[in-house]
Amino acid sequence: MRHIQVDLCFWNCAATAVEDVVAWARVLQAHGVILLAHYTLEPLTENQWEEVFRQQREEEEYFKSSISHRIAFVDWGKLNSGFRFDEYHEGDGGGNKLQLGGLLDFQFKDERHLVEPFAQRLLAIARALYPLARPTYGEVEGNWGEWDTRAVSRLRLQHISWANFFSPVYVEKYGQDLLLNIPGYKTELLPDGGVFHQLSPTFVAPSEEEAQRLRQQVKDYFRRHGLQVTCKAPFIIPGLTVRRTQARSPISDAELAAYLKQILGVTLVLDDGTRVKPISIPWEALTPEQRQIAVETIRQAAVEEVKQAGGKKVRLEFNEIPDELDQALAEFAGRDNPHFEWVEMRRDS
Repeated sequence: MRHIQVDLCFWNCAATAVEDVVAWARVLQAHGVILLAHYTLEPLTENQWEEVFRQQREEEEYFKSSISHRIAFVDWGKLNSGFRFDEYHEGDGGGNKLQLGGLLDFQFKDERHLVEPFAQRLLAIARALYPLARPTYGEVEGNWGEWDTRAVSRLRLQHISWANFFSPVYVEKYGQDLLLNIPGYKTELLPDGGVFHQLSPTFVAPSEEEAQRLRQQVKDYFRRHGLQVTCKAPFIIPGLTVRRTQARSPISDAELAAYLKQILGVTLVLDDGTRVKPISIPWEALTPEQRQIAVETIRQAAVEEVKQAGGKKVRLEFNEIPDELDQALAEFAGRDNPHFEWVEMRRDS
């Protein structure tokens, strides 16, 4: 894992006037956020915010309206972060999205120590912004999550993030009991009748075992209620999260290479042309270096499968998808690619 994107996202906000966006900016300022000018990166005054917001809305071509800003945090001046609010044309599904977040780098500058305080700051901002923005659904999540405005407009329940804000319309559709009993650290009723859910006290998983346990609890809970959701939080950060203890004998690099060559050489072709590659990896027996080798080898195999598919769908089925593999495949193919997907298959499925 070379980096992680941590974002606060609110979908389909009810309050969307420029005056509302200015009110949001005041909340950001109260939490140590500075809005910056696009080119000079100089701090903007409140009057300048409003003027720039109005101008950006009037000049927007691709969205119905769009407001975006580089931002800085008083205590993390060089953090790569930004704020934007987009309204989509009806032909693109309509709705809107408020996004505030940043990219924390692990490769060129080690910002791992900022991941937890940054996520907690975004959560505090989200709790303060929720009653002002009045979104249909909101989250604080890593690596871009799984939501979009279409899914929220249809009131789908498809993903549980680290922190979740379900508006009253979600409560009306799915029931207060279902949402209040989602496994995790905290659930509470919001003043407007919505439900807040936080999966774990920390964004960074204390251990790989704890992360897998919580994720599976959430999936099993919704499965019992006839729903299928994904869950990727809490997040496993190299050097911060305790790796799973090895339950198997160590595997040599030569053995790993031979095993990967064998298992990645198998592809099933369905009647409709879909190429399915079942992949079972003993992740708990691998060293950190071997895990990286496995991830890169799988990524290369995915590239070759896409070339062979000739436009047909490619589906990778894993016994387990560690975070670094999930991110590598997302960077390769994108999360909304209709021609490529990767899934974790339960042993009892």
